Amino acid sequence: MSLWGNNVPPWVSIVIPCYNYGEFLEEAIDSCLASTLQDFEIIVVNDGSTDPFTVELLKQLHKPKTRVIHQKNQGVSAALNNGIREARGKYIFRLDADDRIHPTLLEKGTWVMETRPEVGFVTCHLKMFGNESWTWTPPPYSFERLLNENIVIGNSLFRKVAWEQANGFEEQGDGYDDWEFWIKLAAKGWEGFQIPEVLFFYRRHGFTRSAELLTRYEQIKRNMRQKYPDLYQALDQGLLSKGPHPSNMQITDWKYAAHPYATLPVSRQKTRLMLMMPWLIVGGAEKFFLDLIEGLPRELYHITLVTTLRAESPWFERFDSCSDEVFQMPLLFDTPAQMEPLILHLIETRDIQIVHINNSEVGYNMLPRLKSKFPHVKTVSLLHDYVPELAWDHVRHSRQYDNWIDKYTICKASLKQTMQELFQIDPQKIDIVPNGVDTELFRPGTTEEVIALKQVFGIPSDKKVISYIARLNTDKDPLKFISIAQKIIASDTHDRYRFIMVGDGPLRDQVEHAAAPLFPKLLIFGAREDVHSILKITDLLASTSPSEGFPISGLEAMAAAVPVVAFSVRGWVDLIDPNVDGLLIARTSQEEEDFMMQAINLLQHAEWHQSIRSAARNKVLSNYTRHHFILRYRNFYEYLLADIPMQTIDSMEEENDLGLVRDYSFNEANRCGEPYQMPFVLPAGEELQLTNVFLKNIVVGNRIQITGTFGVHNIGADADTVITIRLYREGAHRRELVTEINHTVASHVTGVITFNHAEHGLHPTQNFFMCVLAHGNHVQICNICHLSGVVYA
Repeated sequence: MSLWGNNVPPWVSIVIPCYNYGEFLEEAIDSCLASTLQDFEIIVVNDGSTDPFTVELLKQLHKPKTRVIHQKNQGVSAALNNGIREARGKYIFRLDADDRIHPTLLEKGTWVMETRPEVGFVTCHLKMFGNESWTWTPPPYSFERLLNENIVIGNSLFRKVAWEQANGFEEQGDGYDDWEFWIKLAAKGWEGFQIPEVLFFYRRHGFTRSAELLTRYEQIKRNMRQKYPDLYQALDQGLLSKGPHPSNMQITDWKYAAHPYATLPVSRQKTRLMLMMPWLIVGGAEKFFLDLIEGLPRELYHITLVTTLRAESPWFERFDSCSDEVFQMPLLFDTPAQMEPLILHLIETRDIQIVHINNSEVGYNMLPRLKSKFPHVKTVSLLHDYVPELAWDHVRHSRQYDNWIDKYTICKASLKQTMQELFQIDPQKIDIVPNGVDTELFRPGTTEEVIALKQVFGIPSDKKVISYIARLNTDKDPLKFISIAQKIIASDTHDRYRFIMVGDGPLRDQVEHAAAPLFPKLLIFGAREDVHSILKITDLLASTSPSEGFPISGLEAMAAAVPVVAFSVRGWVDLIDPNVDGLLIARTSQEEEDFMMQAINLLQHAEWHQSIRSAARNKVLSNYTRHHFILRYRNFYEYLLADIPMQTIDSMEEENDLGLVRDYSFNEANRCGEPYQMPFVLPAGEELQLTNVFLKNIVVGNRIQITGTFGVHNIGADADTVITIRLYREGAHRRELVTEINHTVASHVTGVITFNHAEHGLHPTQNFFMCVLAHGNHVQICNICHLSGVVYA
C-alpha cells in the first residue's frame, strides 16, 4: 500500500519467484518489511511449487503489502516476467525466496535512481550466510567489466521502463538470466551503479541452482559471446567504457517532491539521534562514536549515522550492527551540495531531535540551513583537540558556526580553556564528557595468556614488548617511533626488547621501508581488531604524537595496566599524572634520547613499573570506564532536550564519579526534585539532591556496601538535620526507588550503608544510582562527600 492510497502506485515493487522455498519465504518477506523505505508492494510468484509445506503456506500467506500470484512451473525468468507485468512500481527489485535484504537497500537504491536519470540498475556487495560465510565485493561497475564477468548481483534494483525496453528476462536462456539481463540493459544505453556496501544477504544451502550454474560458468560465457557478437566485437576493439560515465546527478528537494515516499516509523518514545562523522575508518575519533553507539540502549535511542567523506570503511559492519541505519553519503553522491538535501530529508523523516557532529566539514557547513529548516533540532559539536598547525582543525572551523551550535562536547579541561580564551566561546555551551573504555575487554593478561599470545605473535617469552598503536599518519609521527626503537635496539646489548606497530594509514610504505632494517625486532602488524590481545603482551605503550585529543589508545593501555610513555603534549597532559600512572617526555632537541632513556629506565625497575601499572588501571576504573562514559552521555542528551544545563561538581578526577547534577528522569513523577548550586543556604523543608551516582554495571553478590562521609562541612545545621541516602535502580523507562536509609546528624556523619541482595531485590547486571538528601531548618553545605560502591560476592 502506498502512503497515498491504492490509486497512487508504490515506488518499488519487490518480485519474489518461489519454487518449493516455503521454509525460507517468510524470512525473505520480513527482511523487506523491515526496510527504511516503506513505499513498496511485494509480489510472490508461485512457480508451480510441489512441496506440500510451500503449497499450504502460499495458500494461507497473509503478510502486509504482499500478494501471491500462481502459475504453472515455467522457471525463474518466466516467474519474474509475470510478476513484473503485475507490478505497479516505478522500480523493480528481484528477490529470491531464500535470500534477505538490508533494511536500507531499497531507500539507498531509490535515491540513486531518482537523482541519476541515466542509471538503469543499482547493485551492491553481497554477504553469504547459511552453509557458507564470506563477503563478495565485486569491482566497480563498467560495461566492459560486465561483458567479461558477471559483476552485478542477480538480486538488484532496476527501472521497470528499462525492463520493458529490454523485453524482460530471457526465458529460454541456458542460465545466468540475470547476467544477460544486465547486458541487455547496458546495450540499451542504461548505466549501472554499485553501492559498495553489504546490502544483500545470499543464502547458501545444499546444491542450489546457482551452485549448478557455477559449474557451467565458462561455457555460459562462450555462449554469451556467440549470442551478442556485436557487443563483444566492440569490447575486443576497445570501444566500450572502462568505467562509469560522468554522473548527470540531479539535486532533489525531497520535502517538496511531488511524490514523497513513506518511511519506517520511528518510535517517538525514543531519543532520535543523528551522528555525523567523516568516515568509518579505524581511528580514535571513530572509536569514540562506535563505543557510544554500542553503549546506548537500543530500546531508548534511535540512531541514524551519516558519513560525509569517501574512504574505505573497514568498520561499516560494526557500526551497522549497533545503529538503526547507516548512510555513507559519499558512496551515493559526489558533492556536499548533493548530500545536503538527503541529510535534511533524513532529519525530517526520522524526526531527528539531536544532530551530533564529529569532525564533519559537511555537517558544519550545512548548520545554518539545518537550523533554519529545523529550529527545534539540537545541534552538538564533538571536538577532540585544537590543532592550529593543521588546515582541517575542527575547533577553528566549528567556531565559524557557533551561532548555530547549541552545545559542544569535549573530552578534556584544557580544550575548554582554549575555546574560552582563544575563541571566546560561551563556557555554558561547553560540556566536558571524558572518553571511557571497556575494562573487561581491556584488562591485564594472565601469565598463561601472555605466554600463549607471545607464541602466536612470534615473540620470545623473555622479551619486553614496546608497542605503538596509532594511525600511520603524520599527526601520529610513526617514523619518530621507529627512530626511537632504532636507538633502543642499538643500545640493547643483551637483546631484551621487541617492538610492535599496530595501525595503518598513508605513511604505511614509508614506515615499512624505515622499519625493514630492524626486522625481526620490530614487527608491523597493520590495523587489527585484537588490540586488547596486543596490550596483554605489551610492557610499555609509546606515543610519539605531536598532540592528541583525549587518547583512547592511552585509556585502553592504562585499563590493561600498560604504562604509557608519551611526549608532554595536549591530550596526554590531560590524562597522565607524570611518574605516577605514566611518563611524559619534554619536547626538546634531545627528546628521542630522553624518550629512550626514560623507557628503558622504567622497564628495568620492576617495582616502579608495577606501581605505574596499578595506578594506571585504577585511574581508568575510577573515572574512565565505558559505564561512566555512556551514563554521562545519556545524561547529556536528556538534559539537552529538556533545555536544562548539566551542572556537576568538579570531582571527576577524584576516585569516584559523584556529581551535583539535575535529576531529569524519564518519568516526571519519579524525579527526585530540583538541585542547587554550591555553596548555598537550604531553606526550611527543602532538599539537597545528589543524583546519578553510578555504581557500575554490577553483578550483585550478597550485598552492595556503600562507604563515605556524608555532609562534610555541614555548617550551621540544627540538631534535627537528616541525611537521607536513597538507592535507585534503572528500570526500562524510569528510575525505581529500591530503599532509603536516614541518618540524623548535628554536623556530619560517617557510616557504612549496606543494601542486601535478597532484602532489596537487587538484580544482576542492573544499573544503580545513589541520591543523597539533606533535610533541616537551616543547613549550609560547603562541600559534599565522595561515595564509592563496593560489590561483595
